Amino acid sequence: MVAVSPQCHNLHIPAQKNASPLPNNTSIPGASHKTASSKPYPPNITITCVDFLGDVQSATTCVKRDLGFQGQIGEYVLLSYGDTLYSDANNSDTWRGMTSDSLALATHDPLVVVDPVLNNDGYPPQFCPIVSSFDEDPADCALGITNAVENTDGNGVMFFLLNHRPNGTNNLIGAGVATVTLDTSVYPPTPSIQRLAKYWWDATCEPWYGDICALRSEGYIYAYGHGGEGNPYVYLARVAVENATDLSCYEYWNGEGWQTEKLQTKSLGEKESIFWQINQGQVVWSSYFGCFIFVYCDNWMNSKVLMKTAQRPEGPWSDPTTLYQATPLTEGSSIYAAVPHPYFDESGRTLVVTFTNHPNVVQAVKVTFG
Repeated sequence: MVAVSPQCHNLHIPAQKNASPLPNNTSIPGASHKTASSKPYPPNITITCVDFLGDVQSATTCVKRDLGFQGQIGEYVLLSYGDTLYSDANNSDTWRGMTSDSLALATHDPLVVVDPVLNNDGYPPQFCPIVSSFDEDPADCALGITNAVENTDGNGVMFFLLNHRPNGTNNLIGAGVATVTLDTSVYPPTPSIQRLAKYWWDATCEPWYGDICALRSEGYIYAYGHGGEGNPYVYLARVAVENATDLSCYEYWNGEGWQTEKLQTKSLGEKESIFWQINQGQVVWSSYFGCFIFVYCDNWMNSKVLMKTAQRPEGPWSDPTTLYQATPLTEGSSIYAAVPHPYFDESGRTLVVTFTNHPNVVQAVKVTFG
């Protein structure tokens, strides 16, 4: 694997503006704020306009991919993607290979990302690795990842979901945690990752913590996860930032408070849940509204970008507000995995949101609030 500079590999990507990684000199969004906001709650949400920005593309390679969760380590914003299909400058569908996840860096342009590490063919490698010592076969196993969360200076954690999918049939195995390090001594800054275990939470009987998103707030890291096969709810775990790599230190929301005993999906329902019928999204702090916002797509295949608000990570969460009605690229399909990117406007009055328009086209809009 080699670190690359923009436009410096054998795929001959045309030059793009603002294609340098985005140094963000502000504090990590939500890492140090106080949840006791002076702004009234619930907020009065009005939308002045929504501008469609276009398709998100890499400045350093040619790929088609989905998701794009955002997380900050140090001064840089890392973007975590799902299935990443190798393509060419014409976005052709000729098979060239793929990975089940990849990682890029945000730039000053919402439509341009930088893939900092490429293989010898000029494509991003698998970021969260398939590990042979865990008896995992790259031909059959895949890993889903969500956003990185900083836990010490220059280092973070990332939640993953292990999937055994021979012949494309999903068999979710378990959710776990990996450590992420960002090397800023090279350009572009280069991330590396190490899984702490095959998995921590058994996907057959425990929630998939972190497969929705993760959040850092007031000394804790929160991990939102689906309830498992056939369970329409989302559940929440948390851990003190300094103990993020110690499974025994995690706590679990039971609907009334936090408990140290793990939750079993067979006994879970609405009472212990945070959300219902969620596809994917991400929770961030909004300085503009003075509360947490959850930007997401639901499971109803309606191509809507939605937003809920809350004063605490565990809620209670508001009813949804529709931020944007997208148009599917494919008839009968839908968008999914809406993700907020608050670092483009720290005031929060405007909010860039990306989503995946099936098949594997990440698009961006900018929402302006009144």
